[in-house]
Amino acid sequence: MTKPYASVIIKLLQNHALYETDDRPYWQQLEEHEAAIRAHFAQLGVMLDLNRAEGYARLTQPEPAEDDPAPPLRLLRRVPLSYEQGLLCVVLREWLEEHESSAHAASPRLFATREQLRERVELFFRQQANQKALLGKLDALIERLTDNGLLKIIHKDDLNPDQTRYEVKPLLKAKISLEKLNEFLEKLRSHAESI
Repeated sequence: MTKPYASVIIKLLQNHALYETDDRPYWQQLEEHEAAIRAHFAQLGVMLDLNRAEGYARLTQPEPAEDDPAPPLRLLRRVPLSYEQGLLCVVLREWLEEHESSAHAASPRLFATREQLRERVELFFRQQANQKALLGKLDALIERLTDNGLLKIIHKDDLNPDQTRYEVKPLLKAKISLEKLNEFLEKLRSHAESI
């Protein structure tokens, strides 16, 4: 017999995250059957990370111990980010932090156009020879982050793609902690000073 929360389990396995604002019917089922869903995933060695404050749920799987003679198989794949994807994520994460700490923010959610994303990323490539090539990949990078649930298209503008609007999703904060963000920014500062 199919469980009443089966669709939530499938949605969590298919997607990178479930959002309270975007996936309302699934979110309601998740809240109603949270204990059973946690128990289901716990049997597989997977944990449900439910962040009500930020309005997202995702699955995580702890790393196996190095000395484990038969490490468990991974249900969740870890997909490493390319340098460019990582840089865009860090730029977005820093921008999200600035937005949330701003007293002038009109909304707790961060929205940006493709043009604004490009302007933010350009700051990191002004002096580099590969600036043009990296910025040329920006559309593909934005699309990849959209597929991964870190960006969401709010308004697509086919006539002027630079005005396509995105929401920067709070899942990014789970992917890049404030500690990792500060560590990366410190490395960037050190690199800039050594040039």
